[in-house]
Amino acid sequence: MRTLIGCFAVAAVMILGNATAPVAMAAGHDSAAFSAAQQQAPAQGKLDVKVDVGHNNGGGNFWANPVWIAIGAIGLVLLIVIVAMIARGGGTTVVRG
Repeated sequence: MRTLIGCFAVAAVMILGNATAPVAMAAGHDSAAFSAAQQQAPAQGKLDVKVDVGHNNGGGNFWANPVWIAIGAIGLVLLIVIVAMIARGGGTTVVRG
């Protein structure tokens, strides 16, 4: 029974971890600022535009991302629960006198 609960716990972390990532990324985009930028009148005259594209191919510190911090915290709590369940024992020993 404990093995089954442990498997469900691991599956829940894997499913919930992937489900919360798009929500967190979508919350970072502000649609009001995007629509306000579209409604601005075009500038008159010459535009001086400089585009500097860096090719660092993402990377960054994934451990600083709040989504990964939450996934790690949930995983740590589940690991502690699983270890506590294992250490507690089954309590099914039958002693006959």
